[in-house]
Amino acid sequence: MPVVKIGRSRQVTIPKKLFESLALEEGSYMEVERQGNKLILVPKVLLDRDKVKTELFKLVDRIRERNKALRPEEVEAQVAKVIEEVRAQKV
Repeated sequence: MPVVKIGRSRQVTIPKKLFESLALEEGSYMEVERQGNKLILVPKVLLDRDKVKTELFKLVDRIRERNKALRPEEVEAQVAKVIEEVRAQKV
């Protein structure tokens, strides 16, 4: 297990192999959590909520358009199911 030194402004350098294996880039975001005497770093992707919402509505509209033969309730049930599946993945 690599050992790193805490630098100026409490910065920690992530070893190159670990950095590359996680596909991190300069400016990437990490969630930091304390578990006992350990710090857990988890890579995170930040999304623009308004942009994601707009894209979601566009996608839902396309799904509705493609499924005109189905009753609206059936389409809405399918959309709701997919949204729940995505939320369960914590994307």
